[in-house]
Amino acid sequence: MVELISAKHIAQAAAIRLEIKGGQWRDAYMQMDGEPWKQPLSTEYSTFVDIKRVPYPSMIISGADR
Repeated sequence: MVELISAKHIAQAAAIRLEIKGGQWRDAYMQMDGEPWKQPLSTEYSTFVDIKRVPYPSMIISGADR
């Protein structure tokens, strides 16, 4: 990704809910834990993005065999 802005750590939480009002924008470009994605937005309604911690460990992170 292009380094247009710098990120700043402002808080830490187990879950977060974002409300995005699109208006004339059709997409929001977001990034979490280094993974970018394009979030489609509604021009008429708010778009909600829920980010929650999973209750089980990731097999990729723990290195567990299948």
